[in-house]
Amino acid sequence: MGKGATRHLFLSPHLDDAPFSCAGLIRKLTSGGDDVITSTFITADAIGALTPLARRFHGVWNRGDRPYAIRRQEDRQAANFLRARCRHEGFPDAIYRTDDNGQPIYSDIPQLFAGLKLADQKHVEAAKARLGQIIAEERPDIVYAPIGIGRHADHLMVVAAAKDVCLGRQTLRLYEEFPYLLGEFPAEHPITVERGLELSGWQQSVPEFIDVELAARIEAALLYPSQISEIFGNDAGLVEAMRRHAERYEARSGRERLWTPGYPAPFEGGFDA
Repeated sequence: MGKGATRHLFLSPHLDDAPFSCAGLIRKLTSGGDDVITSTFITADAIGALTPLARRFHGVWNRGDRPYAIRRQEDRQAANFLRARCRHEGFPDAIYRTDDNGQPIYSDIPQLFAGLKLADQKHVEAAKARLGQIIAEERPDIVYAPIGIGRHADHLMVVAAAKDVCLGRQTLRLYEEFPYLLGEFPAEHPITVERGLELSGWQQSVPEFIDVELAARIEAALLYPSQISEIFGNDAGLVEAMRRHAERYEARSGRERLWTPGYPAPFEGGFDA
């Protein structure tokens, strides 16, 4: 990091979330000489027998028994393209997590997007502790956290950690998760950015638009082929969604929106019984 450069820490639930959502900003920051770190929480391989939900996702991903090994490599390639550093924090995906009796915490897709379960609290507390360690190690000037638009359990875990560790202590910005911000994902229960802010307790947050290069956003996203078919159908579907995003924000090229959170508010993401 050059003299006088700013250090930026992007908190990413999954291995594509921060790059899908903020690649334009990340590339803009690193091109200007700043230091950028992406810290992804959900990066671990499955241990033991797969839950039924995990078997379903492994089949869709079609990347063998260790899909996260492939996803970690995709993330390293994207970080290299963005000129950023990437960290993999080693937490298991919600589709792998089980309770103290060995039963799946999240049994189906609707549950995955319906808030954090009480049985997941130990993982949330571990994420808070880990984020404290990350802050101490990296000493960022600015931390970027997801809003939690899609209500995915893994996103809400990172939201809870960011509120507990960063809010009121770090300069914090919130990013809109792509493609959830389009109001079309997940198909079972899409919500708006504004509703996501409300549900996550980010009331009175102030928006700011950042002009970025759409080409950089697209090129970075294409480096995650394991996720494209499930989310967008194919590469053309990804590009079309990226362009619709730019058009929504009336951008000639690309535009990303950040939010500065206001006062602390109750977190409404869970826990559910």
